[in-house]
Amino acid sequence: MPQDRRGPRGTGPLTKSPEAESPLSYKVLALKYRPTSFDEVVGQTTVTRTLQNALERGKIGHAFLLSGARGVGKTTTARILAKALNCARGEAATASPCSTRDEESRAAACSSCREIADGRSLDVQEIDGASNTGVDSIRELREMTRFSPARDRFRIWIIDEVHQISGAAFNALLKTLEEPPPRVKFIFATTEYHKIPETILSRCQQFDFRMIPARELQLHLRHVADAEKIRVTEAALGLVARAAEGSVRDALSLFDQVLAFSGDEVKDEDVAGLLGLVDRELLHRASRAIVEGSSLAMLELVESLADYGADYRNFLRELLLHLREILLVKLAPADSSLLAGVLPEELERLRALAEALSQEELLRGLDLLTQAETEFRNVTDPRVALDLVLLKLVQMRRLVPFVEVVARVERMLGGATVPAGPAAAPAPRALPEGRPAPASSSFSAPTPGPARAASAPAPAEPPREELPPRAASGPAETLLQAMLDLCQSRPTLAATLRSAAVRFQADTLVLELPPDFALLASAHADDYKALASKAAGRTVALQFASVSVQAEAPVAASPDVAKKQRLREEAEKEQAVQEALDLFDGRVVDVREAKPGREDA
Repeated sequence: MPQDRRGPRGTGPLTKSPEAESPLSYKVLALKYRPTSFDEVVGQTTVTRTLQNALERGKIGHAFLLSGARGVGKTTTARILAKALNCARGEAATASPCSTRDEESRAAACSSCREIADGRSLDVQEIDGASNTGVDSIRELREMTRFSPARDRFRIWIIDEVHQISGAAFNALLKTLEEPPPRVKFIFATTEYHKIPETILSRCQQFDFRMIPARELQLHLRHVADAEKIRVTEAALGLVARAAEGSVRDALSLFDQVLAFSGDEVKDEDVAGLLGLVDRELLHRASRAIVEGSSLAMLELVESLADYGADYRNFLRELLLHLREILLVKLAPADSSLLAGVLPEELERLRALAEALSQEELLRGLDLLTQAETEFRNVTDPRVALDLVLLKLVQMRRLVPFVEVVARVERMLGGATVPAGPAAAPAPRALPEGRPAPASSSFSAPTPGPARAASAPAPAEPPREELPPRAASGPAETLLQAMLDLCQSRPTLAATLRSAAVRFQADTLVLELPPDFALLASAHADDYKALASKAAGRTVALQFASVSVQAEAPVAASPDVAKKQRLREEAEKEQAVQEALDLFDGRVVDVREAKPGREDA
């Protein structure tokens, strides 16, 4: 009876499968298309050109620090630099080391370049900073630097994630790093540049690796797809490139995942579904709802997202990028590089949205989505939170800029017509566009636009003789009248001056005001001083004095004062005035009787 050879715990006979007899033939794209020369490194032209020039001219440093985000080529460049320093093709270091990608070039490459590419070179040691953080590891490295290279030109240490080395270990490395033996080179790589001590930074040549733009990643993916004979659209490659967020390794890993799902023909919907991306049509539905101001459309969109099974936070992030694209289309010219990542068929749709939305509305939307995306991770009910954010986006178009509100109030106080705001952005509580005033009064409510346009131009400020009578004209009163003439465009300042009694005390102009007006005038003292100096043609010292209201009691009994009081009461009963007072927490400062020829009389 033949002996039954079984595996551990009797799991079955030990047999050799075909896969076990031969090595795995598939190599992931990130390794298969890893650059083997400086010219193949994607998107780091500044770094590679500097290193090539230094190698060609023989100006080679003894320590290099390569810093940047993940997957942008730091470790790859470190290995290419090590091959360039030790390549046996010439008598010195070269900017074009042997290539070892395919079998033909690998067979023709020197033994040093092949061993470095395989990670088995005796003279090029790769060390993980996370596993060698202590002083003992650095002491061992320092002792090894005393020995000459076994065969190659230089003894090279590549330390990845060098920022994880402890402070004491960095201190132990300082002296060796500053004055290493002639045939020793250090190449450091890190993703957290700020954690490296200044003493180490000052001893290294520093190279910053940038994030790769989506357009360059898309071109690189197209090169890989053509080499692999994969049928894929530019739109699908653009989705993968944007999802990689500037990392070449992430882009190739995501593309590998897409190929595992789709095979040799990749469809756009497969990429969107596999990467968890939001359908572009849903984003356009959201932006159209903002333009139309439709809250119902937004709520229906959230219902569609729930049926679609989309991640709400991911939708917020995609909508944020969508609004950014609209802003770029609105601001950038058609040939700008900022629009290089936007597909031509998308550009026309985005342009229509950009024309319907103002720059201020887009900025408010981006700010709202940025805050919401940050706070979304802590919400208890994501759907309700998304409803709230999207409804705010719809309502933001109803906001009126504060500057416009202030301008309306200024014109309203001056008796001028207040034009209606833009039809696309009505205020949630719009100022009254005007209503006919009583025949006996004229207050600061704007008149209807059409009636004003059909009539003669609005008269200037009513004559001063309609104001309460003042004392006999003198230098102080003349100066006050000149100040009133100068501040016609500042009705709030003019209202205070009309309530003032004026006199000169030595060379100082004294304005006597009721207590409320005195407090307001003190807040704008510089404005009144500049106004008085301009009216007098010289520098005038100004002083405010608060006078009691009871002091003017005899004047209150005059017919003019009684008439003004009656007009004030009629004005305050008007609905437009009440809404303005409630909206701005204000009060009626002055009331003037309309001239018989005016349309609002």
